[in-house]
Amino acid sequence: MAHLLHGEDTPAAGAWVQPLLHSLRHGGEARVVQRLEQLLEPAAASGPAQRAALEREIHYFQNHRDHLHYQALAEAGAPRGSGAAESLGQQLQQRLRGCGQAWGRSGLTHLLRLCVLVKNRDDPHLWN
Repeated sequence: MAHLLHGEDTPAAGAWVQPLLHSLRHGGEARVVQRLEQLLEPAAASGPAQRAALEREIHYFQNHRDHLHYQALAEAGAPRGSGAAESLGQQLQQRLRGCGQAWGRSGLTHLLRLCVLVKNRDDPHLWN
């Protein structure tokens, strides 16, 4: 959105987005969504194409506002992005969908539990 409003990689775009990113990281997600919604006011967009693009992006934030609690997630020790989960999913697929392997639902569930225990380094719990 910063690029739509202020141009691609301009100092103005960076200056506009940095406070929003700071608010997102520090519990101000409601303020961020409110600030973005202000962009939908009639004078904010300069043309129909820009307005449509802004509406699309702002609706994304409105629809996902329950997933924007980055400060709470960080305090809980969760990773900020989804890269770790996506990487684990890919690793598990490669491991469990190998050539000649066919798993039923119950067998796959047991194997996934074992894989997650090992990945989380909780495998000593298996032996107690």
